[in-house]
Amino acid sequence: MKIARVIIKNYRNLTNVEVPLSDVNVIIGRNNSGKSNFLRAITLPLISEDLGSVGKNLYWTDFGNECKKTYYAYLAKNLDKIKNINVSDDVMRKEFSEIVPEVSVRLEFEVDKQLEMGMDEFLVDITDKMERIYAIEYRYSCKDYKKLLHRVIEVLKNIDNPNNISNYRQTLLPVELFSYSIMIPGKEVSVSYDSLKEFKYNSIAAERDDFSKTDSKIGSKALIQILDSKLEVDSKIQLEDNYNNFFESIKSLVNMEKIINWQESSEIVNATEFFKHIDILPNMPAMYTLLNNVRLGYDNDSLSMQGLGHRNLILQLVLITSLIEARSSLLSLLTIEEPEAHLCYQNEEIMVSYINSLRNKNLQLVYATHSNKFIDKFNLDKVIIFENGKAYALGEAVDGNERAYLAKNPNLDLFKLFYSKNCILVEGISEELLIKAYIQKKDNSLNNIEVLSFHKGFKSIIEIWLKINKGTGNKLGIIRDFDNEEKSKSDHERYNQYKNIQVATTKKYTLEDDFVNEENNFEILKDYFEKEHNWVDIDTPDKLSDKWKKAKAQTMYDFCMDLSSDALKEIKLPKHIQDVMDFMQNGKV
Repeated sequence: MKIARVIIKNYRNLTNVEVPLSDVNVIIGRNNSGKSNFLRAITLPLISEDLGSVGKNLYWTDFGNECKKTYYAYLAKNLDKIKNINVSDDVMRKEFSEIVPEVSVRLEFEVDKQLEMGMDEFLVDITDKMERIYAIEYRYSCKDYKKLLHRVIEVLKNIDNPNNISNYRQTLLPVELFSYSIMIPGKEVSVSYDSLKEFKYNSIAAERDDFSKTDSKIGSKALIQILDSKLEVDSKIQLEDNYNNFFESIKSLVNMEKIINWQESSEIVNATEFFKHIDILPNMPAMYTLLNNVRLGYDNDSLSMQGLGHRNLILQLVLITSLIEARSSLLSLLTIEEPEAHLCYQNEEIMVSYINSLRNKNLQLVYATHSNKFIDKFNLDKVIIFENGKAYALGEAVDGNERAYLAKNPNLDLFKLFYSKNCILVEGISEELLIKAYIQKKDNSLNNIEVLSFHKGFKSIIEIWLKINKGTGNKLGIIRDFDNEEKSKSDHERYNQYKNIQVATTKKYTLEDDFVNEENNFEILKDYFEKEHNWVDIDTPDKLSDKWKKAKAQTMYDFCMDLSSDALKEIKLPKHIQDVMDFMQNGKV
């Protein structure tokens, strides 16, 4: 069983987010994009295993900014009207209740056939395709709108200017009148604790560097869970036998007659008869308590003696293993912020391979990362991109063929593609080498450009890029070959309507054709290739461009290395490339 879909409304900067989830899910995005808020939100309807646990009640700051703006704007617009209404006015109270902020997180589940009967309580819908939808929903809402309205009226009576409402924002939205509930949506029935405890989660937050500085820090509970679950009955019997043997050793070393010897100085006749029956008995603790004396270590040293990288790696591996072994609950969810934190290259490889082995295990994993290594190219449908509180799931935003194209691209780096200040996509290694050489030749103002080879198929990438980079100031350049495809050219160049995108296509068939025919380039290039590469029979632009197109990538590399030489100092970039470079430096003209 796993969470199949998440719907979040009005939680922090997540105004309205709806995304699918799978067994292992990757969250990416720049800082403050909503990743941590998402990881926190999806745990609100679930029961914590205590590791990094947080409460279910929220604060004023947890209400989404958009819903708060709407609420305060309503109060400002209706200031005089609200001051004079009767709190018992049902119509007005209903209107007011519809504008009061409310946070909700709905989780829909994909349930295995053998578990469906036990999940009937959570069945909320059956689709036309006979798919059964199971769900629970966390809500943080006002429980007494009449009392809230009365509070608001009392505050507004002291405000004459609507602009002053911003001075009393928390007083007008008092969280003490709000509380949380976990419901079955549609049925509006609260979920009992006995039912809710079947849905467990653990979280590893980004702030975890001190988790094992002392032996009492987190990490031990997960280890105990593993040990307890792995111990067979015979092993537990043997442990108890060993404990009794340990006790007998203690008893043999302790002479109770010497410790409790009051009878020797007592005048009471039968004192010895009484005291000889005093003894010490075994007091074996519960198995879980006994195992609690075990602590994590590495290479015979306490874990607290290890570096941050080792501590983080071991914590994650042990915790994940413990959740896999904990099969008592229907759902086990683990959220991790930055699994790559402090890991060296080799330990990153270990962590990535371990995560990839988790698919189809009794565990659902959702992690946020800033490392391209933690993005599985063969499972791009499991990637969710966050930007400014909005989420874009590649499993829905990009079709299967396009994801396959991305996966086959050796230069795929989603972070560079979607989050670079200036990014240029080109069709091949020739353009990539040329532009990078040109950038090195220029001053530092051009050094913040990423150049990525993507061959073809830019349109869906552009669509996602536009959504993610709306209002960011980032720029995307597309350099493409004409290839005698007029329709493809027009389909791509329609994106030039956007201020932050510049698409440029060769006039002729491909790069080399335009390069040779740009201004006086032919004579310069002819002289260069004859002298440096011993080329012959290149006395026309067509012959030169044809020979250049047939040459290996090494030729373009050598040419780019010589781009700063005196022989090539007068060379001009093809117009379509120069247009994109000018756009990167100066924006749209």
